[in-house]
Amino acid sequence: MILPPLGADGQRLTVNSNLDEDSILWHFRSAWNVAALNCLDADKGAILEGYSKFLTHYRRPLAAVNTAIDQRFRKEHGSRNDALKAREAYMTQVYNYFALPPARADFCNVALQIASAFLAEQPEDPKVFAATSLPRYEAVFQDFFRQYEQYRIASNAWDVRYGARYGASQPGYVAVHGITGPTVATALVNLNAPQSAGEVVDPATGGRIPLLAVPDEANTPIVQPVPQGEGQ
Repeated sequence: MILPPLGADGQRLTVNSNLDEDSILWHFRSAWNVAALNCLDADKGAILEGYSKFLTHYRRPLAAVNTAIDQRFRKEHGSRNDALKAREAYMTQVYNYFALPPARADFCNVALQIASAFLAEQPEDPKVFAATSLPRYEAVFQDFFRQYEQYRIASNAWDVRYGARYGASQPGYVAVHGITGPTVATALVNLNAPQSAGEVVDPATGGRIPLLAVPDEANTPIVQPVPQGEGQ
């Protein structure tokens, strides 16, 4: 996995960096859309309920922002067709960012908190609500990037210390396929505490090394067309 580059403030530079207020609202709407499609556990019902009310309550402001962003892409790309293609490509990137599978559990928990706050408060200004809520979504991914970097450092340290004895660590392969030879590689570090899929025993030390199950959720990237109708 290639991590986003670090900014001067130590945060990763992502699709949510350096946005104007129109883009903040639209990215926030996009994040909530992803949550409504992916966070389907029984205890997450408020996410879809809140998203539906958000679209209805702010139909006109959302339509105005959609038009403003369309005009910006048209100015940058010339023809209407080129602008539409560019915006679709950009929004696909935004949606896929929020649909990052390893961060899904924490993302859904934050989405539930945001949806519950919206349903309780019914804030007057959607841009203000988006400006305070989008950073909460973004924090999920910044935390994941930090943890993944820590894992990568630990994996490299494992290879340096044990690689000659066991072979290089191949966590993803081991998690999916299990152990295919007489030696042991490290198990996948899954940040969402998955269930164990079994274990292997180090023949030299007797250490029990867990193999972690791959989540059975669908991980299909989300590609959503740019809405053409008002408020959609």
